[in-house]
Amino acid sequence: MTDQEAITNIINDMATLKNGQLQGGTHMTDSCIFIRPTGNPLSKKAWQAMMDSPDVSITHSSLVAINKIEVSGEMAYACYTTHGKFSYKGTINDDIAVLTGVFRKIDGIWKLIHGQRSSGRKPSDPLPQF
Repeated sequence: MTDQEAITNIINDMATLKNGQLQGGTHMTDSCIFIRPTGNPLSKKAWQAMMDSPDVSITHSSLVAINKIEVSGEMAYACYTTHGKFSYKGTINDDIAVLTGVFRKIDGIWKLIHGQRSSGRKPSDPLPQF
């Protein structure tokens, strides 16, 4: 499997809801930082706590497109678009978001070291063009 294929598999896994949960945490380093649309950073531990919180209820998550993957040695970045349906503190969201991930190959395994999510747009709005 090529590095690009490995990262594609990770993105697919992170974007797909499994047993009512997102699997992002399994692909993050312990020092990973994830920037929310508000600009607030979350550590891996804080991200997992948010996902496990009763304030968050995810009913759908899927990959819409991988917009770009660039691999350079042991580092890579990717830009991808997802569709998510969830509620946060009772506010229902049905949106398309663009995410950016920075990956590092550690002991032969690609891990997310930094992630950032855009604000969502309505699924009926035009998709972002890359």
